[in-house]
Amino acid sequence: MQRLILCLCVAAGPAMADRPELTSLIDSPTAGLVDKGYYAVSVRLFVDGGAVGRLHVGVLKRLSVGVSFGGEQLIGTGAVDWYPSVAMAVRCRIIEEGYIWPALLLGFDSQGVGPYRAQRYQVKSKGIYLALSKNYTSVLGELGVHAGVNRSREDADDGDWSAWLGIDKSLRFIALFAEYDLGRNNGLQDQGVVAGYLNVGGAWTVEPQLRVAYYLKNALGSDHFGSQSIRELSITYRGKFL
Repeated sequence: MQRLILCLCVAAGPAMADRPELTSLIDSPTAGLVDKGYYAVSVRLFVDGGAVGRLHVGVLKRLSVGVSFGGEQLIGTGAVDWYPSVAMAVRCRIIEEGYIWPALLLGFDSQGVGPYRAQRYQVKSKGIYLALSKNYTSVLGELGVHAGVNRSREDADDGDWSAWLGIDKSLRFIALFAEYDLGRNNGLQDQGVVAGYLNVGGAWTVEPQLRVAYYLKNALGSDHFGSQSIRELSITYRGKFL
């Protein structure tokens, strides 16, 4: 039995060591970073033929920057309804993860997700935020526990802070995610919506550089999205600068 466990560790070790850091769950960031000298390009497909593209670059060991842009009706008929501006993102890891303590990241992201209505995205941008992440490794893959707090820049309808909890479980080429956002800044309190919302998803690493993810958002059908669950698709490619 001990030999079998040792063999499993050896077999799983290289794949885990080469795996890039997880930078986000579904809508919530983690304390992970794009490595220095690397880049990550992603496309997120959402309702109404919408899509948002992101480019994130590892500038320093503890610093990465990014830009993003998108719109609605990119697929379908009618004119494309572009987002009002290009969004920016900056991530700086303040504390590296240790044997006991989690990693701590300070970030800013002005990109939300989904349709843009009444000066806000369906899922507001995180704005300025702090994210905590702690990862655990075993023969059955990696387990990550995450948490964060933020204040969105889209505060026309509700300027409250919000927070989230999340978890991810990976086994070589497959990963599962779940996150729960308190929804304190969703701007719907005047409609009796005070509960948060749950998102779940899964991802498949097709190649070391290419990952495809499928998300089921608002899985519990809370009133945040009109009691409807939403399905989204994300594709991410990571590469290294020459």
